Amino acid sequence: MNKYLNYILPLLNIADTSNSTDAEKRQHGFLIYMGLLMSTGGLLWGTLCLYHDIYIAAIVPYTYILITILNFTYLYFTKNFQSSQNIQIIISLLLPFFFQFFLGGFVASGGNVLWSVIAVFGSFTIGDKRKSLVWLFLFFLLMIFSVLVDAYAKPYDIGLPQGYIIGFFVINFIFVIGIIFSLYYYYVSSEEKVRLALQESLEKLEETQKVLIESEKMASLGSLVSGIAHEINTPLGVGLTGISQIDHELKKLESNYTKDMLTEEALKAYISIMNKLVQTIRDRLNNAVTLVKSFKDISVDQHSEDQREFNLKQYVDSIIFSFQAQLNDKQVKVNNTIDDSIILDSYPGIFSQIFSNLILNSIKHAFDEGEDNIINISMELTDQFIISYKDNGKGISSEHEKKIFDPFFTTKRGQGGSGLGLHIIYNLITQQLGGTLKRMKVSPHGLGFKITLDRSIIKG
Repeated sequence: MNKYLNYILPLLNIADTSNSTDAEKRQHGFLIYMGLLMSTGGLLWGTLCLYHDIYIAAIVPYTYILITILNFTYLYFTKNFQSSQNIQIIISLLLPFFFQFFLGGFVASGGNVLWSVIAVFGSFTIGDKRKSLVWLFLFFLLMIFSVLVDAYAKPYDIGLPQGYIIGFFVINFIFVIGIIFSLYYYYVSSEEKVRLALQESLEKLEETQKVLIESEKMASLGSLVSGIAHEINTPLGVGLTGISQIDHELKKLESNYTKDMLTEEALKAYISIMNKLVQTIRDRLNNAVTLVKSFKDISVDQHSEDQREFNLKQYVDSIIFSFQAQLNDKQVKVNNTIDDSIILDSYPGIFSQIFSNLILNSIKHAFDEGEDNIINISMELTDQFIISYKDNGKGISSEHEKKIFDPFFTTKRGQGGSGLGLHIIYNLITQQLGGTLKRMKVSPHGLGFKITLDRSIIKG
């Protein structure tokens, strides 16, 4: 069957244009295929009629073939599918009735009017169920009408033997059922091709989405790395300067000692300087160690799906600390008022991605430099666990606010915005944490998000 369809494929495409959708192309092919199948049946019946010298009846199937050829030629040149569609359905409905009439009625023709049911199948190409029901109703009316006028067809009955009449019934049933099956097979084959193509496209999109989401995760991690590098440079620089100063003071002390010029006052001064330098270096290096530890925990968690217990406030503080360089650049103050006693039994990596993307989103989109920029992170404990994230930035226009969770939507296209940050947050909260994420407006301006989670994730 598929091999046969490949042979007639060029004919099935005669109505297609460069603007035709896949659905429209299937409708075009279905109607043309129906016309070709009925024309094949008409050729058989016309030939049988000529063989038995039934010339008046033979005119009907040949007329169907001629109108079909003219109609499809018109369709090829004009691409006016709607007109050709109506013409083809009408002749498929009416001409079997006339053919039956000129063969002597229902019995003498072997129930030839049954061919009209194929017109009902042709009406599926209209793409409107109500209109298809209208054509089904017209088919029922035609069947009733054929019964009412059957007596007037008797004069055309040439009195063929009963064996011929039974043969006509067999031919009609075989051809009508065969054509209906063939049309159904064509439809199923077309739908299967579309389904496979859609499935393949969906798999490619899912794979692309995974790559893009992973890229977005790496982008937030890259921002962390950039900030960490900037922050670590300061304590390392202070450490190197301090060590150089210690080396200078040590050589000076050694020189004075060698020359027997070391006084008690000089020794005390040296000890004082050393204490200050050591304390400064220790404080700076402790900051660097804390920063590296914070970065290590967050970077590992971002690529881990392990569930464990963790203190939410301390964890969020670590994330904030990791972005301190970017926050300082925009002069952003972050107030984290989450209860210090809240211990979650959940996925810290997911929370890391959520807060990292929220903070980055505020830094990129909400704030300008040189302003009093504030981010407030708070919580509320009712029958559910609610986390609120608010910034007092520029906010978002009513035109854009409904799209902010859509993938690839960004107001910073071409300026480093991928449009995936909030989409990732939404999926993490709704799908992996089983919660909800809602947008909030912050007065007088700004943007906020309300994260609602099941209280069961709180330990104890």
